[in-house]
Amino acid sequence: MLSIGDVAVYGNHGLCKVADTLVPSFLPKGSEKMYYQMISAIDSGGVLYVPMDGAEDKMREVISAEMAGDLIDGLDDMSLTDLPVGKKAEAVISDICKKNEAEDMLSLIKTLYHIKAVRAAEGKKFASVDERYLGVAEKLFYSEIAYALDMEFEEAREKITGILAQLPLEADK
Repeated sequence: MLSIGDVAVYGNHGLCKVADTLVPSFLPKGSEKMYYQMISAIDSGGVLYVPMDGAEDKMREVISAEMAGDLIDGLDDMSLTDLPVGKKAEAVISDICKKNEAEDMLSLIKTLYHIKAVRAAEGKKFASVDERYLGVAEKLFYSEIAYALDMEFEEAREKITGILAQLPLEADK
């Protein structure tokens, strides 16, 4: 059970802080179902209401500073996400973003950066759907890394994109 002030990762909503526990006014009169009122770190001003019953299934703890450091340190050797070709890739990418598990998200970001770099080297454009999901994955992942390592979002983004920019275009990474 979370307490007011706790921070957790709530699926594809990302990093959220518990602002209150309450029975929301939008519920029918007589309802006693308790909810977490959560403030999104991704969507400024975004307020989420999450039923307390079963919330543990939809949320997870923020990764530790140690795990965040290990993920960043292991980025060079991290495998690319195995994505199907064409339109089938969107379902796989969407599923990874919905689950929002840190290691899978970083692998997805690495994969999409790799695809983007390869396409640019071939003189081709990066697919708009891939660009959109890259943006979503980066917001979710960098906000969690920034929180875990007590740094600004932009600092986390620059740290990781700096590493990604140095990686070779080899397909086996």
